[in-house]
Amino acid sequence: MNRIVELSAPQFARFVAKGSSVVLFSASWCKPCQEMKPIFHALEDKLHALAAFGKIDVAVSPTIAQMYGIRAVPSLAVFHQGRLLRVMPGSRSVAALKKAVLAELEEAR
Repeated sequence: MNRIVELSAPQFARFVAKGSSVVLFSASWCKPCQEMKPIFHALEDKLHALAAFGKIDVAVSPTIAQMYGIRAVPSLAVFHQGRLLRVMPGSRSVAALKKAVLAELEEAR
């Protein structure tokens, strides 16, 4: 089941404002971003009970990426109550991402 929300600039602030969330910053033209999609879906399968998952296309909503200092795609960002906790640029394994996201969420609680 796909619980990943496609985000646009107007809904982004509301999405990250409550609870914990994990957002994939990517672009449709980016090959590493396409390779990251199944990893992001697998991560969401493992952690959907702890955080909301969303993705945003930086080509469509560049101001959001700039606002949070996203300089590379793909990048994974972890938020808690609207506050950016960590940005992880580049592709990583599901296990590495799960470990990093869990560490951030534990610290935020």
